[in-house]
Amino acid sequence: MKFGVLFRPQDPPRAENLVRLWQEILQTAELAEDVGFDGVFLPEHHMMPDGYPPSPWPGLGALAARTSRVDIGTTIHLLPFEHPIHVAEHGAMADVISNGRLRLGVGMANFEPEFKLYGLDKSTQVSRFEEAIELVQRAWSGETIKHKGKHFTIDAEGPVTPLPIGAQLWVGAMSEPGVRRAARFGCQWPTDPLHNVDVMKYWTDLYRKFGEEFGTSEKLAVNLLRDGWVADSLEEVERVWWPKIRADHWFYFQQVPRWVAEREPFLQGVEKEEDFHFAKHRIDRLVVGSPDDCIATIQKFQEAIDMDYLILSFRVAQGPSHEETLECIRRFGKDVIPAFK
Repeated sequence: MKFGVLFRPQDPPRAENLVRLWQEILQTAELAEDVGFDGVFLPEHHMMPDGYPPSPWPGLGALAARTSRVDIGTTIHLLPFEHPIHVAEHGAMADVISNGRLRLGVGMANFEPEFKLYGLDKSTQVSRFEEAIELVQRAWSGETIKHKGKHFTIDAEGPVTPLPIGAQLWVGAMSEPGVRRAARFGCQWPTDPLHNVDVMKYWTDLYRKFGEEFGTSEKLAVNLLRDGWVADSLEEVERVWWPKIRADHWFYFQQVPRWVAEREPFLQGVEKEEDFHFAKHRIDRLVVGSPDDCIATIQKFQEAIDMDYLILSFRVAQGPSHEETLECIRRFGKDVIPAFK
């Protein structure tokens, strides 16, 4: 199993320290590679006043330049907002520069204001997303594309260049139709970090079942996203880390209407941020505690869904500090990762 770090480049409220934050991220990526992680990843959103990255491409180039071994990638690049040929070209360049290390996770997008920003109709998000996935795959295969679809018309006179040398296209999903789509396109699936392991197992079983139906099973893999923190004890995690993370989880609980209620009994009756209690919320959802606690949780997840990758966010907009994050990553590399290598 591989281990990755998902960075969250945010500096609320107005991104005054964004330059420093990105230097800290690049330093953290170097450390993650040194201590045994296998990948470093970036997200994407638009019009965020805290500096949340609206484009992954410059960041991926910087990560490629500052590392030599680890995968570089996205979880998630919002594919509907960029022309698929641009995505194929940008992705191929990032892959070539990194010597074949690009893992491009793409998603459908969900927030209405982002669609309005690009003058797009959110009601067409599924068809636009699926058409774009197909076109990126065709472009990366070296095909000369002649295409007239619902959203894109392409009349290429030759293949898109350069071609990637090792890039992978991953397709994110947070629903049964989503995992079916990922399986149909023969793509690895980066999960969300929010739903508990019961929901993840339910969707994983469907994903693999759909892979058998579409004949894509050999191409499929589950890449589990989680939030995590290693310390001396659960009590320390609750004191140092949890207050920073709880607000982040509450934001998504409010904004993402995709909870599987019957498989998330803990979330029933949650009406405000303070209703997220660490003792309950961490179970089957977070990778936290002492090294032994983290190892036991990862083993439980591994038994349930047999993931190929565990991609962890350690630091969010509210913290912890850069220095605390570096120490956590050193400890995770020293005391947790070796149990799975």
